[in-house]
Amino acid sequence: MAASPSSMVSAMTASPSTGSDEAAGRDPQLAAVTAERKRKRKESNRLSAQRSRARKQRQLDELSAQVAALRARNGAMAAAAHDIQRRCAAVRAENALLEAMNLELGMRLQSLTEMIQLMEEAAMYQQFHQPQPQLLDANMYNYNC
Repeated sequence: MAASPSSMVSAMTASPSTGSDEAAGRDPQLAAVTAERKRKRKESNRLSAQRSRARKQRQLDELSAQVAALRARNGAMAAAAHDIQRRCAAVRAENALLEAMNLELGMRLQSLTEMIQLMEEAAMYQQFHQPQPQLLDANMYNYNC
């Protein structure tokens, strides 16, 4: 059985090789140019992939450095927060002590004020209710001389 020309054309177009590959098979110079282009494309792709890997590695290194810096900063901030909490607790304790002292001093002041007021009232009472000294009468003492 002989193949018809249309089946040969369809078989040629269905084949995975390109038309330039077939032509290169017939022309050694064209085959050399095609091989050179293919080699250059492979080299270009290899270099591009290498640059891409290097870029990704730089990005990874930068992100790792950022993580380390942020962890250090976070540690410093946590230490500062702990110090602030400690100082706040000390201030609260001092404030409670000062409030207790204020209350005690206020009560002492009130007591002293009441004592002064009572003393002033007692002095006024004595002033107005004290028996008046009597004048001495000369006849009272009869001296026989």
